[in-house]
Amino acid sequence: MKIDITELMNHRSYRIDFDYRFDPGKTDAECVGLPDDIRICENGIHVTGTVSDNLGIMTFSAEVSAEYETVCARCLEELHRSIDFPVERTVVVSGSGSGRSFDKSHLSDDGEWDGVTDDVLFANESWILPDADIIEELSLRLPMFSLCSDDCPGLCPKCGKPLKDGPCGCEEEEYVNPQMAILKKLLENKD
Repeated sequence: MKIDITELMNHRSYRIDFDYRFDPGKTDAECVGLPDDIRICENGIHVTGTVSDNLGIMTFSAEVSAEYETVCARCLEELHRSIDFPVERTVVVSGSGSGRSFDKSHLSDDGEWDGVTDDVLFANESWILPDADIIEELSLRLPMFSLCSDDCPGLCPKCGKPLKDGPCGCEEEEYVNPQMAILKKLLENKD
């Protein structure tokens, strides 16, 4: 979503509040991709916060809540989860029309600003588009994997049935990984 910061740039206001929802698949910003096993619910990202100007330094501060669906890493059960996190960025205004400009001498040869541009949100003309930064922060804060419960036993390696549903009958037979079957034969021949 575009947030108009004209009032801040013209010193008519020192704070702009915002509250909106968005779907990462329908945003105008170029975004980092989310992991393949994560599906964000429609309008599942809720963003509330402020853009403030404190003595010429603009700051974007937001609280983000996201609802997503994934699968248990052990038994593949569908899971519905939510995550809350803050996003803080310094807003950098470029261009001469605002009376302010971004000093490009701080950029190194590789385009980095004083070594770090991750915490900078660049303003285009008189608006900012924070969705890409929010999705990037979300992808960094998502857990590496999700479990339906801490003691989830997973799937039977032979038939694939979820073991939390009870015994599947395969447990009575000794399961040997096919890649290790040759070692079992060696042990049997040793006796």
